[in-house]
Amino acid sequence: FAILGRHLFWPLGPGRPGRGTQVGKEARLVARHPGAVAAVVGTVLVGLAVGSISYTPTYNTLSELPASTPSQQAYNTLLTGFPPGALAPTQVYVTGAAPLSQASLGGVTATLSSTPGVAGVAPPQLSADARTALISVVLADNPYSNAALDLVGGPLPARAQAAAGGNRVLVGGQTATLANVRQALHASMKVVFPVAFGIIALILGALLEAVLAPVNLLVCVGLTVAATLGATSLVFLEGAGRSGIDFTLPIVIYLFVVAIGTDYNILLSSRLREEYLGGFLPRDAARAAITNDAPTVAAAGIILAGTFASLTLAGIANLTELGFAVSVGILLAAFGVAPLLVSALSALEGHRFWWPGHARRVAAPSPAPPQANGAHGRAAADGGNGQVGAEELPRDPAPPRGE
Repeated sequence: FAILGRHLFWPLGPGRPGRGTQVGKEARLVARHPGAVAAVVGTVLVGLAVGSISYTPTYNTLSELPASTPSQQAYNTLLTGFPPGALAPTQVYVTGAAPLSQASLGGVTATLSSTPGVAGVAPPQLSADARTALISVVLADNPYSNAALDLVGGPLPARAQAAAGGNRVLVGGQTATLANVRQALHASMKVVFPVAFGIIALILGALLEAVLAPVNLLVCVGLTVAATLGATSLVFLEGAGRSGIDFTLPIVIYLFVVAIGTDYNILLSSRLREEYLGGFLPRDAARAAITNDAPTVAAAGIILAGTFASLTLAGIANLTELGFAVSVGILLAAFGVAPLLVSALSALEGHRFWWPGHARRVAAPSPAPPQANGAHGRAAADGGNGQVGAEELPRDPAPPRGE
């Protein structure tokens, strides 16, 4: 750009935001009615977020495949003559200091057989030294279902251990692995989410030199994440009638929506801060920021959302859910949260939005005189070639010391 200058934008030139554009109308709406805009956008986000209450994860990757795949057809054939758990039996291991026998293991097998949710138990297989026994357990439910995970993750090993006396009981197999993954995810998200939000808050505070602005941005991002998960749950659980949504989706939504949504918020809030410190009144700073930066955010959002939306054509349930969820989250951030909600909140809160950095606000130069074509604007820093930047907005005089 330093080499080519305005020729970089050949043949139409860089263009300039104006009052007649759709973005200009949006900017004036936010500047004139920030409370109404914030209320509408906030209501939409909260309404979608309520849908996240119905979110139900699924670990059944087999059910996410189309019915025409050989593995799904094989499973359907298995169901005609065997319990669903025959697809992946659960292994119960009993170890002891003394040699084990079929008689000593009778209590464990009987307890496992009488456990609700168990369809069958195979006779124990003893190791060469008879100190370890393997008992294969066939579940009555799909081994990847939440019911099977609940059983293997709690009641089944507890009942087996109680019946094993002084021997040790361990439970393995695919169902047990997924139950452990689910438990680890629940524990990790309680740590990862707060830590990540704390790190982002520190970065935003350093960038914006403010305390309340980062809080506003994080609340907006949190609402966007919840609204995205809620919209996905409403579409696929309530609308499409699926029994669950892929268990990896919440963490993927969190990663993409928080990262990209925060980027868009930074772009708008940085421009808001620049205009405010340059002398614009809070509402006029919002108007200028939307006029100049909202088209950039919208273009970036459309490209990224369109890229992820292509995953909905994959024909695999988890990819369809992923493509839909990330696309919705990005569009919410690019068209609703960053240009409307963040800007409206900054206009409503005024100088408090930038506390304590608002004390550094400086006086603005006198407005430029009207151009020959009737447009008002600040001269672009292009060497005086007569180009006009964004429409000129009223700046207020220098604030009193300590404002």
